[in-house]
Amino acid sequence: MYNNEDIGGSEVQGVMEVAVTPENHDQRRTSDEEQGPLMKDTKGVTTGRRCNIYRDVMAAAIAGLGAISMGLVLGYSNPALLDKDLVQYVLENDEDKKSWFGSLIAIGAIFGGPIAAIFVGRLGRKVTLMMCTVPMGVGWFMIIYGSEYILVFCGRILTGVATGMVSLAVPLYIAEVSSRKRRGILGAGFQLLVTVGILCVYAIGMALNWNWLALVCLAVSTLNILLVLIIPETPRWFVVQDERVDALQSLAWLLDTDENIVEACDELERNFALQPAQGISFRDALQPGIYKPMLISFGLMFFQQLSGINVVIFYSSQIFLNAGYADKPAIPTITIGAVLVAATVVSCLLMDVAGRRVLLLTSGVFMTLSSTALGVYYYLAEEKDITTLNWLSLTSVLVFVIFFSIGWGPIPWLVTSEIIPVRARGIVNGLATMINWALVFLVTKEFQHLTVAIHNYGAFWFFAGFCLAGCVFVFIFLPETKGRSLEEIHEAF
Repeated sequence: MYNNEDIGGSEVQGVMEVAVTPENHDQRRTSDEEQGPLMKDTKGVTTGRRCNIYRDVMAAAIAGLGAISMGLVLGYSNPALLDKDLVQYVLENDEDKKSWFGSLIAIGAIFGGPIAAIFVGRLGRKVTLMMCTVPMGVGWFMIIYGSEYILVFCGRILTGVATGMVSLAVPLYIAEVSSRKRRGILGAGFQLLVTVGILCVYAIGMALNWNWLALVCLAVSTLNILLVLIIPETPRWFVVQDERVDALQSLAWLLDTDENIVEACDELERNFALQPAQGISFRDALQPGIYKPMLISFGLMFFQQLSGINVVIFYSSQIFLNAGYADKPAIPTITIGAVLVAATVVSCLLMDVAGRRVLLLTSGVFMTLSSTALGVYYYLAEEKDITTLNWLSLTSVLVFVIFFSIGWGPIPWLVTSEIIPVRARGIVNGLATMINWALVFLVTKEFQHLTVAIHNYGAFWFFAGFCLAGCVFVFIFLPETKGRSLEEIHEAF
């Protein structure tokens, strides 16, 4: 027998829950002694022999290499802009070009999300994971051999497109091959692997120049596409495409057994028949079951970026310099990268224990306080010399980054994959991804104008206000999804 709780608690995981129906009730009421290690959960779902834990974890980990590649893209500009050859000979010591070098990936990512939304529905989740490496690889090639800033800028845009595709495709694939009880930790693992990629590119950038660093990033992307060949397409997608034989093969791989996979596939097909998995009309979008989770997803992405996380990380270098690290420019980036990884590990461990709402509310409160304190520091800095308060700015940045990584970093991506119904998931996830990256670009490019208008302290208080508003939004609108099947989550709307 297979353990449906261990491999996909509902249609979103790709392996369905086996509901106890009148037709199969008597057959399934067998004692533990008669059926071996059978278990019955509290929701009336009969589960069978535990699958090999390494199969769903391995599939998620291989897909997660795309998240590491995404982190390499996001973190690349920081060490690259410390390379004098890049700044002097390619970017021509132009501050505006340096700004565009850092922010162009967001423009590419805006388009990458909708592209991936189309691909995951028409080509499949696995093929989309592989397609992500095409713009990624071409982009890194252009950066490696870029002797003019136009070529390098095009490379940054293409790696940005790949980043947008990864930010949609990888969480979706992980969600569809993960167990219900591991969905939280594996889902949060996406953000963890992004931060691992950021830390790696920071660390490797200390030893390599910008060309060789780009070559290492290209190598990771190449390894990613080779390993993706090992893992299967999700069974749910095969069932949606009416490809039963392939669905059976995928189930056999994920369950690590050939026993009862026909029954598993039958149940998956019945669940699909009850909930159409493709396409929504305008009338459908007006239904509470669609527009409520859609607006919640958009809201989470909005408050994630309006928290000012990218601005805080950008300012962290200057804050570390003020704290006495002027002769060690790599220390700030390495420290922030390490803090991101460590805090995200904590988030993964707490995700299925504390719950999504608690982590979001807790992180939002501490982000509000730390951003407010950072604003106070800059307000006092404009009045007098406050060298003795450098500890305040340093502590504020570290606290902000830690609690962002615990809550508002990973959870919006995870919750979006949980609360959106199957038939709306492609288009809504694509729109949510596009909104997220559009806000990344808007915040990073317009921050300087914001500081001119309301000063540095006013800007950080502005972001603190959005952190607080995000807490209110979560408290009022977001239902808890921890430990609940997708059907139960959808019924809440």
